[in-house]
Amino acid sequence: MKMSHNKLKYILKQKGGYAVGILVLFSMLFLILEVYNGRFWQSDFTVYYKSAARLLQGDNLFQIAEDGHYVFKYSPVSALLFIPFTIIKLSISRYFYWVFLTGIIIANFIISAILSYKINGVNNLKLNKVIILGAIVLVVHFQRELHLGQVNQILLLFYLLMIQFILKDKPWVVGALLALSIFIKPFGLIFIPYFVVKGKFKELLYTVVFFGVIFFLPLLFYGWEMFIEQNALWYNELIVELSHKQDLMLPANHTIFSVLARYTFIGILLVTPLSVQIFQFVILALIGILILWFIYLGKQKSFGEISEIALLISLIPLLSFTSQNAFGFAGLLVMIILVYFNKLSLIEKIIAVIGFVLIGGNYYDIWGSALSGFFNDISLVSIGTIILMVLLFKKRLEKVV
Repeated sequence: MKMSHNKLKYILKQKGGYAVGILVLFSMLFLILEVYNGRFWQSDFTVYYKSAARLLQGDNLFQIAEDGHYVFKYSPVSALLFIPFTIIKLSISRYFYWVFLTGIIIANFIISAILSYKINGVNNLKLNKVIILGAIVLVVHFQRELHLGQVNQILLLFYLLMIQFILKDKPWVVGALLALSIFIKPFGLIFIPYFVVKGKFKELLYTVVFFGVIFFLPLLFYGWEMFIEQNALWYNELIVELSHKQDLMLPANHTIFSVLARYTFIGILLVTPLSVQIFQFVILALIGILILWFIYLGKQKSFGEISEIALLISLIPLLSFTSQNAFGFAGLLVMIILVYFNKLSLIEKIIAVIGFVLIGGNYYDIWGSALSGFFNDISLVSIGTIILMVLLFKKRLEKVV
């Protein structure tokens, strides 16, 4: 049966068809420019691809000199996930991963928009407008994701799907998604205390069960001795990674600890390792209290988990010693602010726009290397994220989200 013109127009208007087409077009044009300019690197994907090929051969994954700067520092399980891409040679597989990642990015925008509208049960979904505006705010992050072939958007998809299945009361799916995400990058551990506070013990149990099962999957390729050795090396890489950028006064340290130390008088008080540890503990405790308050304020609100998990996801790059690329995790937060933009006062709208600019305005091709590097050094992306988180908190106080 043929679809009527009005029905097709409705689907494109309500379901984000126009926006999806624009994002696909952008991705393809960007790919053409990358290839033309000799910048089709996919550096991170190349690391995963080579590691998956080595895992298939039962070889070592870590500390391989020939890999130079781009070394594997993730779990053996994460290498296993990339085995399907090794069916074809790397030079071709990079294109497939670009297309795959484009689909992931688009899915994240659609799911984030739908979840944002669901907070207040809005049926008149203006997905095209919201997705396009969200893409403008976040383009610098998903462009970088495509350029390097990273996995942050895959993790974001897992987190967004977790919300969907929490709302559908499917704890085993939530547990499977969270467990798998932790093997890619351990950011998902931030949800464990949240599940405890919310009494989601089934989700916790399934997370533990799936974590245990998935952990042993590399035994399909390794003997026990090699399996233990590879996981020990993974643990060592985690320790090394955690030691990076521990100096809170360093530029481009985007954690909330560093931002507070560099932009307030607190920095002059942090003169010993003990004082730094006490400071970080106090900030973590304050964040924990604020999150508990945020949850309490929304205890009577339907679909309150959406805003709560949006807050937690946005906190990930502020608590982890990572690059500005990870601030794409603020995607759901950005979409919520955009969906309820009309409910903001004039001052709040101005503040929101400032937050959007600080999160996504550091565009290398516009500002050049010197100015872009300066913006990165002073952690404007962190300040923008904090601004939007404060707005989210205010809207929960007003029972909007």
